Amino acid sequence: MKKILLGILMLLCIVSCGSGPDRTVSKFIDNIKAEKTKEAAKYVIDDSFEGNLDVKYNNKFQELLFKTLLKNLEYKIIKSEKQDSETTIVTVEVTNVDVEKIFLQVFKKMTQETFSGNGSHSMTVDERFKEELEAKEKPKSKNVTKFVVKKTANGEKIVLTAENIDVLLGKLNTTLSNLNTLGGTEQETAVELPETGPSTGLSQKPEELRNQNK
Repeated sequence: MKKILLGILMLLCIVSCGSGPDRTVSKFIDNIKAEKTKEAAKYVIDDSFEGNLDVKYNNKFQELLFKTLLKNLEYKIIKSEKQDSETTIVTVEVTNVDVEKIFLQVFKKMTQETFSGNGSHSMTVDERFKEELEAKEKPKSKNVTKFVVKKTANGEKIVLTAENIDVLLGKLNTTLSNLNTLGGTEQETAVELPETGPSTGLSQKPEELRNQNK
């Protein structure tokens, strides 16, 4: 009898530990990191999310940038706070390549070449970014973001925000939106992101990123 009760308790533990808001967020991030967009979309409440993740690269730099960010994406769930019977806030600490510092390093080196040489660059912009992105030691940063998880008829789903994706991708959209103030204070470089909707990072088409970088 004791063995039966112990077995039931273990089964309940496995079921409870394998579900819930934390697991929903983990599954979403894990699938984003693995570039499994269809799987990631299953954990998002927005039906258009999968279509927004259909990224097509226009050049090798765009592909290298995204793949580098996904490869270096690491996260840790800090806490879960139940807001009501339908809503839970899952706080996640994300570590990734510091996109702002990568851009700053590229601009700094190219500026030094311009004023110390004969006015011609020994490397193109793409080549310089490639060098920084492929470096063994890349600058990294930690940021915290909060995922809103809702109970729906189809299970628990994430109300994904632009800020969630921005943080997962090393503040990529924030950097691209503030190229004229790179290296300033956090307050100076802050960018207002939409409260809801996957409107940044992976959900942006590469051509949009290219246009912002002009």
